[in-house]
Amino acid sequence: MNFEAAGEKFASARSALRNDPAVWTLGRLPVIGGQVQTVSDLAAIGEEAAGIGVEGVRAIEQFAEIRSQEEGTLPERTMTIFERTDPHFAAIETRLATVDALREEIGDGGLLPPVRSAVRELDDRRETVDELIATYWRARAFAPEFLGFSEPKTYLILAHNNAELLPTGGLVSVYGTMRVEDGRIEDLDFEDAVEFSRNLRLNGDVYVEPPAPLQQYLLKDFTWNLDVSNWSPDFPTSAGDAQRFFELGGGFPVDGVIGINVSTLERLLEVTGPVTVPEFDITVTSDNAFDVTEEHTRVPFEPKGDRKEFVALLADEVLERVLRPSPGMWSPLVDAIQDLGDEKNLLLYSHDPSQQELIREFGWDGEVGASAGDSLMLVDASVNSTKLNVVLEQTVDVEVRLSAAGSARTVVTVDYNNNLAPWVEGRDPELVERLMLGGLYGGYLRLFVPEGSRIVSVRDDRREIGLEEVGEELGLTVFGRFFALPRDTRQRLVFEYIVPTAVGTKSDTWRYKLELSKQPGQQPLPVTLRVVPPEQMEITSTTANGDAHAAVAELELVLDRDWSLEFELSRRS
Repeated sequence: MNFEAAGEKFASARSALRNDPAVWTLGRLPVIGGQVQTVSDLAAIGEEAAGIGVEGVRAIEQFAEIRSQEEGTLPERTMTIFERTDPHFAAIETRLATVDALREEIGDGGLLPPVRSAVRELDDRRETVDELIATYWRARAFAPEFLGFSEPKTYLILAHNNAELLPTGGLVSVYGTMRVEDGRIEDLDFEDAVEFSRNLRLNGDVYVEPPAPLQQYLLKDFTWNLDVSNWSPDFPTSAGDAQRFFELGGGFPVDGVIGINVSTLERLLEVTGPVTVPEFDITVTSDNAFDVTEEHTRVPFEPKGDRKEFVALLADEVLERVLRPSPGMWSPLVDAIQDLGDEKNLLLYSHDPSQQELIREFGWDGEVGASAGDSLMLVDASVNSTKLNVVLEQTVDVEVRLSAAGSARTVVTVDYNNNLAPWVEGRDPELVERLMLGGLYGGYLRLFVPEGSRIVSVRDDRREIGLEEVGEELGLTVFGRFFALPRDTRQRLVFEYIVPTAVGTKSDTWRYKLELSKQPGQQPLPVTLRVVPPEQMEITSTTANGDAHAAVAELELVLDRDWSLEFELSRRS
């Protein structure tokens, strides 16, 4: 084993450093002696690192053995996997404690360049290992409880159609309930959410007043209901609203809520490969998943008998592949699930506070709220019952002008293109009409910005149009505006507002922080961000999601996940 051989070499080197007379003599000299001791400590750290590698390999070997020999699905084997790998991760933590003690002895001062470089590389790798270990123990605490090993768990599944975008992913066209026990899916049932909501509306005793924009542009006199329950971009809030409507319609209490969308399905199909639904004689791929599901689930408020049947059969086939992955699928599947969580195309909510905290640490909670510094979240909603988000193209330009007093004057420009014509070519005209309703997109755009922000103006590409909504939600200020976009046309919306306290000004060095949040279900958006400092200041460093960039004032980003941005500014000399 390479790690074992490396460990032996480091041990041999450390022994030589201790016993070589010449090294012993150098160790007594000023300055040089400290470097010799550091090299000896680094050799000891290398020995421990090799041991960590050995334990990591042994954990992987245990995992591979369980994968090849044990029967049952991956969730059913969860406890066996953890029981076999726990001792190796515990051993890794013990060795890491030794590494940390040696690193503390080395310190940071007075190191020669080659030694300093080695210590810097050690620090970088130590941080990576620490993150991996923390992720393992989080999964160890979360998975058994979530998968029903302590007691059976039941979850409400919200299948969002992000071709008809709403704040946490899209119209809830289908919902499901899933009961798990000891990692086994004991019961999985899907139902038509539109039909469910229709029955709720027909019940004259039930009326829940919708949020004002949803009522004005979509629901009119109908009650707020399950399929449009997710008006809040905060998933815990929308999950609670969905569960409320589920229970109002005769559903039962659940332990948590799972949010998925069409992008979730497409990403999983990239890993599993095409899936056949024999009952419909259809093969579903990542390329045709949207078209095929739309053909068999109809449009909202036109209930048909095959909506839940097709989705249920497709879900069974995909889950079978995901839960029983082939040997070559394990690593891509883990990567895909991590990406889905990071991109907010997989969202989880648990009523158990400890489980919810772990979900938050994974970053799969979809929570929205106030943060230190500046923040911006654009939330689009389709309020005209079309599937036009599948063809809608958007770009975003954000310019932030900081003042000497620490306020920010921000201009957010959003360009929309209703690019329907290319999508229509070659498709069944009847399907196009049912899905796109003539191609008119009715959009409601909201900006979630720091509490206390003040609007200056809202314009389209011709004139001032003003706001329709100003409110406070989730500890943030909300600016909202409806717009209509006919097929094959473009529209521009420009929001200008002031954040009174965007950065502290008490020192000569400022740190402007901006949290730029992605909406669940939204396709990746190109974003241009410019930060303009006051005249007496200049940008000296730029960091995006922890990665250092040159000291630039402009960044080109793809909003496919949340971005944490930090600009350091200093006074000009």
